[in-house]
Amino acid sequence: MRQIPLVRATHLNVYLGVLRELGAPVDRALQCAKLPGSVEETPDAYLSLPRALDCVSGLGGSEAAMELGFTAARRSTLESLRPELQREIHQAPSCFARLQALTSHSPREDGALATWIVDEGPSVRIVSDLFGFERSSALPYAEWLQLLTIVSVVRSIAGPTWTPAEMTFISRRELPADACEEYANTRIVMGQRHTSIVFPRALLGLPYSSSASFGLPNAGETYSVNGGMDLAEMIREIVKPYLRHRPLLAAELAELLGLSERTLQRQLGKQDLSYARLVTEARYQVACELLPRQDMRIMDVAYAAGYENPSHFTRAFRRVSGVNPREYRRSVDPAHQSDTSAGTTGLRDADSAAVMTRTG
Repeated sequence: MRQIPLVRATHLNVYLGVLRELGAPVDRALQCAKLPGSVEETPDAYLSLPRALDCVSGLGGSEAAMELGFTAARRSTLESLRPELQREIHQAPSCFARLQALTSHSPREDGALATWIVDEGPSVRIVSDLFGFERSSALPYAEWLQLLTIVSVVRSIAGPTWTPAEMTFISRRELPADACEEYANTRIVMGQRHTSIVFPRALLGLPYSSSASFGLPNAGETYSVNGGMDLAEMIREIVKPYLRHRPLLAAELAELLGLSERTLQRQLGKQDLSYARLVTEARYQVACELLPRQDMRIMDVAYAAGYENPSHFTRAFRRVSGVNPREYRRSVDPAHQSDTSAGTTGLRDADSAAVMTRTG
């Protein structure tokens, strides 16, 4: 079964913010691209990368792609990365270790993205390519974000004014004046085979740590699409952003995946899965993420998980976890834990583990 690459909504949102400021019809474009209208409120949601790129390129056009891509990428920071990746980067003892953390986690940010390090003698090249999108008209938007993310990681060691010796782009567009000015000391080459930056190899060891020993990865090493997500996990992540308004129909999911509905059902059947079950599990995961928030009423959590009736939500949640939503909230809130809640937590964890084991 062909898997589509997914991207975290936060990376689309940086472009949408710039385009909104320019007066672009963002809401209409999201609807036309069949993306959830709430993407700007759910930065950790996973979206179809092809649809996200189509949405951005449709709004911004091809002529301004480099300029808009650069403007948006400058607004993105390391704080927009997944929390576990942020922790790994900030705890890593050297520039190389931080780049290793980025390369190993990048598919979890963008399912088509592969980043690797190439040893070029006195220099090092960090390659960051979107596989399958080399000929996409939206590539100029994405390349700046790919490169400036790497630059941000290196600057966390080398300082905020550091610039690479060289940048290469697959795109052949004209560079914006702001980029030429900011990277005046960087050799920028268009129309190349890879999107990459180059800098002196000696920089990898900063700051020096005698207790750490790292080896360069093999040149050309790549990572699995969607960061190793299996079919069930991928579908649950695709479904989640749509739950608040209306869950995707099986036919709509099949269209998004580029399959017929019959083929989708057959692929799910091979793994003893059903689409209805995966939607239920996606709803449960969303509820578990939101219930610990004391600023949300149980009713609000129910609506966010796609239930119009809170009582239906309570019954569905109990079927999966063994406890009702209010009991679950108490069990994860240390201020309200007790011996009783600890018991129900055990039941919840056991049942949840069983469900996830069956689907994983």
